[in-house]
Amino acid sequence: MPTLYFSLWSEDSAPLVQQIAGECESFLEAECIWGRDTEPFAPGKIRERLARCDVLIVVVNNSAGSATASGLPVNNSLLKERIRAEIVLATNFDLTIISLLIDDARLPAKENLPGALKRLLDCKTYRLRSALWFEDLHELLEDIQEELDFKRDTEERLTQTTDFPDLTEGNPSQKLGLEFSGAHQLRRVVESEKFNLEKARRAGDRVGEKNALSALALAFSQLKQTQTAIQYFQEQLEIVRELKGAEEECALLANLGDAFAISGNMGRAKNYYEEQLARADAMGFRPFIGSAFNGLGFVYVKQNKISKAIACYSKALALYQELENGDKELELLVGIGLNYQKLGEMSQTASFLEQAWETSKRLENRNEEARVLVDLAETYSQLGNSERAHQYLQRAEEMLNRMEEPWVVSWKHRLTSLKDSLHRG
Repeated sequence: MPTLYFSLWSEDSAPLVQQIAGECESFLEAECIWGRDTEPFAPGKIRERLARCDVLIVVVNNSAGSATASGLPVNNSLLKERIRAEIVLATNFDLTIISLLIDDARLPAKENLPGALKRLLDCKTYRLRSALWFEDLHELLEDIQEELDFKRDTEERLTQTTDFPDLTEGNPSQKLGLEFSGAHQLRRVVESEKFNLEKARRAGDRVGEKNALSALALAFSQLKQTQTAIQYFQEQLEIVRELKGAEEECALLANLGDAFAISGNMGRAKNYYEEQLARADAMGFRPFIGSAFNGLGFVYVKQNKISKAIACYSKALALYQELENGDKELELLVGIGLNYQKLGEMSQTASFLEQAWETSKRLENRNEEARVLVDLAETYSQLGNSERAHQYLQRAEEMLNRMEEPWVVSWKHRLTSLKDSLHRG
């Protein structure tokens, strides 16, 4: 379950944030927490809260008495310090940081923002308009879901790279991997592997050194200390190249691309994905070619180069279909369709979502099938084909009514909004 932290610029924002949090809990199956400006400023408590979060959402609104016309609390030094601490800690923990502007709120020029608040200008910004509440919030939630899915897939790939050594003391059958969440256990791994690293270096054991570097990189990735993880991945890569481990080199290039993407450095991420692609293509490693195109597609989406993203995702799709990886095929069909939607090419959107629907049925992925049906209904509504839209809405409604998962509530709201729109049309 992802955890979202809301930064409140004033207590007046609390009712609004509660509504947004309710939608996040339904759509994303997320836990939502926030600090209030009535609480004493406690950096340790803020650190503890943010350490278990995935996303920081900074809500900026025009609140009389607490903010200027820009929505920023420039006259409240304690509140500014709390927000500054939240942004600094979120950056250090590699959280996704989002600015959410309410109605006509705005961020001021960079020179008018103090210290760490300047980082808000480098983050993705969304606007939530009262008149288009549902549409704007849905766009925000879908983008957050895409970001969380990428991070989850990245952690899963890292999990599959290697196992941590057995530190269970007396239970040799129980292995420590990235699936465990205890920070204390991860720090034990770090302590143990730092010792193993020094031991291997003293002995000139390059394989032992490589393995220790790998375990350290994976542990720091799980601890959300991505910059430290990158350092260990890069040191490991040097040894892997020295030992001429081509397949392991491709895996490490993928890890480095993912790590830089998570940290928001899309330029470096692109470089590593391109290097992975060239190496995998030269060696004929088909799965790594697919993951490289997938990574490049994600980079281009973040750079708002949607046509290039679609081209990369399409190449990844062809490879995953060849490898009969149904889950990746479904994910890419949906992703390509929704990216065509961003370009306004609704016929292409419909084509790929139709394929996704068939694939979800073949895989018996009922959750994704229901979501794709809603997407198809919306697509055909925009194409002016109300008959097809009604057909998909009916199927989606039948499926959603049989489901009880938390995310269903938000999709039912979306379905109701679509039905109302079609009736008005």
